Amino acid sequence: MAERYNNFLNAFDGWTLDWNTVFGLGFESAPEHWVTVYRECSMDELARIAREGLRVPKIDQRHPDNRQEMELLDRFRPERLIKSGISRLKAIYAVPTLITPRFAYRRERAILEMKVDAACGYVGDMDFITALIPFINARGRSVEQYHGAFRRYWDSVIPLEIFYRSYRQTENEDGTHWTRQPGASLRLPHTYFSPEIMLMTPIISKQHVRIIRWEPGAEEVNLREWWNDPEEVWGEV
Repeated sequence: MAERYNNFLNAFDGWTLDWNTVFGLGFESAPEHWVTVYRECSMDELARIAREGLRVPKIDQRHPDNRQEMELLDRFRPERLIKSGISRLKAIYAVPTLITPRFAYRRERAILEMKVDAACGYVGDMDFITALIPFINARGRSVEQYHGAFRRYWDSVIPLEIFYRSYRQTENEDGTHWTRQPGASLRLPHTYFSPEIMLMTPIISKQHVRIIRWEPGAEEVNLREWWNDPEEVWGEV
């Protein structure tokens, strides 16, 4: 047990925690073909990642709202994705840009930058689902009426390697989205409005994770300036 916490404890001098000795020590030496993705995490998650890396949470560790959503969507997976082992419950989530979704139940969060092997990732457009989530479990409503939206979501799921090769980020008056590049297969979706990455790997080493921003809760607003130093990247060697 002592070895498991060794790096975490050595980083703590009794007053502050030196994140540089905990995260990102292998970030710059990651394989060249790996890609950079982003995700948010809570302070509790951050402590777990510091101890043992970023792991797929056990089912009972997921927030009930997220777990319910994942279980529901997994029920509508097409056979081809089931055979490929793709499951929302078994994934580590990320997004391709710094603009990460914020969960209302989190008071504070850290924004993480990660190096990952694109070969283990898949991208789906959560735009098909996000607006429906608040209504799915409304009394008297059947989830079957949303089957079409669920199907369109799963039809949008493609390998991360293909996504990065075939799409580019664009902005217009409607906001930011990703459009299919000329020459890409016409069988691919034309646009992703809210691309979400599912990393089908059980763990991402803390060596390939670093903190790039901390966003405290409202009661910790006086700490905001200290944590958001633009010159500091936690985990950068």
